[in-house]
Amino acid sequence: MTATRPRRHGKRAFLALLAAASLARAGDQSEPGWRLTVIPSYERPAQHENIPGSRTAIVAAARHRGYDEFEYATTKAAWQRATVLAQEQGEAWLSAADVQIRRDRHRVIDRILITGRDPLTPALALTPAFYDRFEPLLGPGFHVIIPDRNTIALYPRAGGTIPPDEAAALLRLHLAAGYPVSREVFRASRGSLAAGGILEQ
Repeated sequence: MTATRPRRHGKRAFLALLAAASLARAGDQSEPGWRLTVIPSYERPAQHENIPGSRTAIVAAARHRGYDEFEYATTKAAWQRATVLAQEQGEAWLSAADVQIRRDRHRVIDRILITGRDPLTPALALTPAFYDRFEPLLGPGFHVIIPDRNTIALYPRAGGTIPPDEAAALLRLHLAAGYPVSREVFRASRGSLAAGGILEQ
């Protein structure tokens, strides 16, 4: 009995599949894109924008370099790319985050909590998709608090002040964070924020 000689095209097909898998893995490891994000004002990279009224936070274009380290953009081209990505990818970034909607006894939304492992989670607040999604639920100019890199808390502006126990909990989270962002209360608009208050002890 003689062995059948393997077909050459089978080997070629296998090598093609192997190359495609290698390219896919390389694509997964490609460097992350720039994002406009909220950072503490003391970090103050050379290229940044102030948040109107804020004393503790600014906007910078950053990308995650691993081990919770950021690289900050130094060119206008990188900033413009971050702006385009916020418009194009904001909805996908938001879908990847954990969004918890809480309602009061009258079934009215009184808080939305957004959490994520991504240290660029604060970038969500600077995307048009963020305002487009939450303004219908919370009303115009809703409150935004970003105590650390992994947490965003939203409250309806029409509800007045943030409940004192929750304000205290958010402040404790900010003070205990390894990478705090801000203790200010921002007002949201489409693609931007403005400071409107501060969490007090």
